[in-house]
Amino acid sequence: MDNKVIYQLEKNIARITLNRPNALNALDNDMIADLISFLRESKRDDKVRVVIIEGNGKAFCAGDDLVDMGTERNPNPTDKLTEYIDGYPAVVLAMKNLEKPVVVKVHKYALGAGLEIALAADFIIAAKDTKFGLPFVLRGISAGTYLLQKRIGYHRAARYLYLGEMFGTEEASQWGLLYKQVEMESLNEEVKELAEHLSKSATRALGLMKKAMHTSENMELEAAFQVQTYSTLASFHTMDYEEGKKAFIEKRMSNFEGK
Repeated sequence: MDNKVIYQLEKNIARITLNRPNALNALDNDMIADLISFLRESKRDDKVRVVIIEGNGKAFCAGDDLVDMGTERNPNPTDKLTEYIDGYPAVVLAMKNLEKPVVVKVHKYALGAGLEIALAADFIIAAKDTKFGLPFVLRGISAGTYLLQKRIGYHRAARYLYLGEMFGTEEASQWGLLYKQVEMESLNEEVKELAEHLSKSATRALGLMKKAMHTSENMELEAAFQVQTYSTLASFHTMDYEEGKKAFIEKRMSNFEGK
């Protein structure tokens, strides 16, 4: 039986592939558990310096598999709340808590949980025919209420949440959601190029930046600068800082080892 999620490590790049193509990579409970496990493995493994998440087949991810996810009413709301929090929101949190850059490669559809996972990434590279959406309301579900609103604002997000409409790469690019939109035939190469660049960068500094950005996102300026200062001081204790300083003095490119 084929694995529903495939994990591969090539040099310093971890590649996590959703592998349920006949269902447009709709997420079931097994896939969610595997995604969380692989993200945590990537966090622990010092060899990993960047993570790519992609989908096999015709689409990136069409959302949750509602049949498998057991979305029926439950007599014990606490049990259902725990089950839901352990679902794709746990994937989003694992991505946010991974102090290494995450690149998501999307094509054709990034819907529901698929869009939420993409929005949790540090970089989204999309094929130009990709359709994005949070069509939860079309299934009578209230979800998707945080990340999209945070990225594009309340009124714009309300349209896509309340009406269940989809939007394309042009809109996503105008709103600043995408790193790049490219032709499908260029997608793999563009993702590879970005991932290889990030894999040679100062991994610890990137991780500290990522943590500081998420920590200070809703803070007042003074508190945010305290977080930034802590992050800066912590970066001074890395080998990459010593290499960066030495390269600057010697007027050459840095050779970071991610330590």
